[in-house]
Amino acid sequence: MLVVIGIIAVLAGASIGVFAKASKKAQLAKGRELVSNVATALATIYQQSGHWPEALVNANGQNDWKLGKEATLVLARKGVLSLSYKKNGDGVYTLTGPDRFGIVDPWAYAVLKRDETLGKSASVPSGKTVDDHFLRFAIDVDGRGFTEATVCGKKISVRAPAIVWSTGPDGEFDDFDKIGRSDDIFSFRIGQVKQGGE
Repeated sequence: MLVVIGIIAVLAGASIGVFAKASKKAQLAKGRELVSNVATALATIYQQSGHWPEALVNANGQNDWKLGKEATLVLARKGVLSLSYKKNGDGVYTLTGPDRFGIVDPWAYAVLKRDETLGKSASVPSGKTVDDHFLRFAIDVDGRGFTEATVCGKKISVRAPAIVWSTGPDGEFDDFDKIGRSDDIFSFRIGQVKQGGE
């Protein structure tokens, strides 16, 4: 009987480790999908009208490039991304649900979804706050075909109408030169970064 209990305990311990690893991979995949979807949504807005809405231009580069409430409201009004919002009789949109402060990554989203009363200073399992887990974005404001931004402390120019990036599960940006080898998530590939421009 003790041998059987011992075997069950070993199997349970091993399965917990496998489950934790699979869960981490699933969250990373969800983060990559969100970053990609937001970049596509931003590009779609530009393609539909041929210009950027004023709220996105004003939000571009502000508040550490965070995809905050004003920019997220544009995405809600344009209907290019699945967001929780309500619209009153005067046509005013209000964000509701976990994206009420702007668009956050899956790690912060799970915390805000669990408790609707939490704010941007709420703690996330990474030890950081919800505020550290906002997606960042930049758009090609002048229509030259390159989006310029300061990403992970480095000023870059990317051949794309819009770019989106995220800290990943740890809530901290790594060195930009570690792109592809860190847990940070980007909507662009290193080959899209304009060479020679700092």
